[in-house]
Amino acid sequence: MNVILNDVFTKRQLIATYSITELSGLVHDGQVKLRHLNKLHVRAIKKYILENVVTEQIYFPPMVANVAGIGTEKPLELTIVDGNQRLAALCQIEELGYRAAKSDDPEEMKKGYKLLHFIQHTEVAIQIFEGLSEEETDQLYIDLNTKGKKVALSKRISFDSRSPLNIITNSVLKANTQLKLAGVEIEKVSVVRPKNKKLLSLSHLRQIVATFITGNMTNSTIENENFETFLEAEDYVQLINAWFDELFRLYPPERIGDFQGSMLANHPLLISVAFFANKGLEKFPFEVRKKEMVKRMRRLKDVNFNRENPVWKEFKGTNRAGYYYLANDKASLVKLVRWLEGQGR
Repeated sequence: MNVILNDVFTKRQLIATYSITELSGLVHDGQVKLRHLNKLHVRAIKKYILENVVTEQIYFPPMVANVAGIGTEKPLELTIVDGNQRLAALCQIEELGYRAAKSDDPEEMKKGYKLLHFIQHTEVAIQIFEGLSEEETDQLYIDLNTKGKKVALSKRISFDSRSPLNIITNSVLKANTQLKLAGVEIEKVSVVRPKNKKLLSLSHLRQIVATFITGNMTNSTIENENFETFLEAEDYVQLINAWFDELFRLYPPERIGDFQGSMLANHPLLISVAFFANKGLEKFPFEVRKKEMVKRMRRLKDVNFNRENPVWKEFKGTNRAGYYYLANDKASLVKLVRWLEGQGR
């Protein structure tokens, strides 16, 4: 146990480690007090632990607690400031482990025994502050949860080894030479037209990848990571690359992001084309999906995707500085998709 003392800090603090079984006992006896529990969040953390316990890739930052006084021994009476959901999950996973260990599924059984071993042999760190008032405790919680820098989307996509959405996006981004020529904005959240001539932002590329996986155009599914995959990651990469091949047949990659001429630089139209190519196909086998997707895209070969085409004014949008920006609401996207479905018949 190391006590951190420094003139910079107005409160004494230390880092101490506790075993999961030790903390569970302290919580059960009322010596460790939890605040602001969210059952859904606790459940999500338990699921995260169970899904990653076999590979031993479970990463938690230290929890933060407040105590009345720091002595020579590790404190056994604490109020958790930050990490309430994590600690509640850790205290509840033993039952989850026993249940999984009794499963008829060998994989679930393996997870269960691994989880029970994890509980017996794991310690977690707690950063402990001495003598915080209620007001200081509340402010510390707010600062811990709002002042930290959020990981950039580009880093999440590059470094994420679990999310199929990020893995597939990263694979497409790295390997598709025509997409590189068309341009993907990595540094900025969005692409500001007409100055920026890159076809997509990274978040827009990720949305297109999600459309291939989920058959959905909205962002809510993406952020919740609440989706099921029906193909291998490599198959999705091939499908998306094949779609981009067909897209660049419709408009050359070196000019497709230039809003001076290309209406496909309008993201609502681009995501509508992606959805049109995938609509209703998310559960089909790879070869069937690819064949039908290519067939649909080639029905668009006679569509005039130039900005001057007056047909675009038939769809909801706004005029700004001489450019027509298509609306991005659900009703407008549905109307665009229906129009695309009527082409080439």
